[in-house]
Amino acid sequence: MKDIPENITKQIRAFNRFYTGIIGALNSSVLNSPFSLAEARVLYEIKHTENATASEINLRLGLDPGYLSRIIRRFEHDELLLKERSPADGRAYNLKLTSRGEHVLSVLEKVSDQKVAEMLESMSGVDVNTLLQSMDALTSIFSGEPRGASVRPGKPGELGFVAAQHMDFYMKEYSLDASFEYYLFEGMTNFLKNRDSGTAGFWVADHNGTVVGSIAIDREDEKTAKLRWFLVHPEFQGQGIGRRLMDQAIEFCRLNLYHRIFLWTFSELRSARHLYELYGFSPTEEVRHEIWGREISEERWDFLLVDPEEDL
Repeated sequence: MKDIPENITKQIRAFNRFYTGIIGALNSSVLNSPFSLAEARVLYEIKHTENATASEINLRLGLDPGYLSRIIRRFEHDELLLKERSPADGRAYNLKLTSRGEHVLSVLEKVSDQKVAEMLESMSGVDVNTLLQSMDALTSIFSGEPRGASVRPGKPGELGFVAAQHMDFYMKEYSLDASFEYYLFEGMTNFLKNRDSGTAGFWVADHNGTVVGSIAIDREDEKTAKLRWFLVHPEFQGQGIGRRLMDQAIEFCRLNLYHRIFLWTFSELRSARHLYELYGFSPTEEVRHEIWGREISEERWDFLLVDPEEDL
């Protein structure tokens, strides 16, 4: 077992006490109803679990079997649920809410939603996004499941955020200097002109309103596209986000009838280079020079979208 510093355990316990108070306030809306918190949770699980059985509900909620049995009997008596013998197991019964039970649950959920809305009302949009990200991080850590992100077109103003992310990442990880910022903004200025004409595109990976990845396609000439600003935040790597961004960019090139795509990278970006290989890119040129405050081996990689004979 790891030797955890005492100050860390005390901080976690303090947070637990604080969070318990918050949850208690949110659950008060349920406790003011004729139903206990456990009963409300049983109603919710029956509604949202396909072919729910008592044993499955018990496994999800960790209730005492006798207590759960008493809840189910009460719900039957109050005509909130029906029991039907399971076709898969004759010894078990599937639980299903009646229309009355669904109405009761709907009322409980609306009251709880209102309580949450009241709590968030005084928060700024930034604080709400921070809260959602923190909740998602806790869920990911304790469940062991990766956090997700959706890929969408970039919004006006987000290119500047992408530039800041690139500066932060490349200065920390690869010791590039401030001249890299000029390179980024120079390319973005030209890109915006092409985007307005529909020959360039820009996409981001969005996690609860925060950009955690990006990619862009810029027009080089009538037949050639340039892939730019491909980055996935380190905390979100290994979740398939990079592939979804690449899929979006390549599909855009096909729809715009580009014949080839190229990009510039450098030899130290091993994970990106591996992904480029998977998608059919191959190195075609290498230049070693002093740039962005250090010596770098830049590499050009190309990918043909059409047969070489058709490209003539």
